Amino acid sequence: MKQRIDYLKKALKEAAGIDEKQLSDEIKTIGFKCKKCAQCCKAEYGDNTVSVFPHEIRRICEETGLNKEDIVIPTPSGDMDSEGNTHTFEWVLRREGDCIFLKNGLCQAYDSRPRICKTYPFYLQKGHLMVSECVGLGEEISDEESKKIAALLKERYITEIKESILLLERFRGFKPGGRGNICVHDSEGEHWVYLGIHDTGKI
Repeated sequence: MKQRIDYLKKALKEAAGIDEKQLSDEIKTIGFKCKKCAQCCKAEYGDNTVSVFPHEIRRICEETGLNKEDIVIPTPSGDMDSEGNTHTFEWVLRREGDCIFLKNGLCQAYDSRPRICKTYPFYLQKGHLMVSECVGLGEEISDEESKKIAALLKERYITEIKESILLLERFRGFKPGGRGNICVHDSEGEHWVYLGIHDTGKI
């Protein structure tokens, strides 16, 4: 565990040194313009799983007035402890096929949407720019927009590493004993929960 945390701390230092201008230039070369097609939110176009961190969940709740259990479920997992409790890491937005926030082709939580949505189809992997499939790729993008995405990507990447470090520092293994049959491990510790009958995702 310590070795993994040390590796992440090193990665965090490297992430802080990412050149946003270079990242922006790469994005501009690739080109992108959102077509507002919402394909990234729809199940019929592939995996539309959206991972969310605790602070993002709180922001969505504050902006929408919804409760945590209304918008997220534990990330699907097959890991169990000796008493049959399921253990998983982090949370994902609820889906009813499509994302629950997609109504009439528009996002109902647009202003508070997670960084993974704000930066799609781009993401960073080991500090390198990666690109997911999207019909908006190859379109001309302004300097202002490419800089904005670059800044968000760096911010998201740093946050992901910080969240991973905190999660591992608080992780005590798959130990039974909570008040629930699912234990979610995240950067804020352990959360023992039950899946409600309205949950559509399988754990």
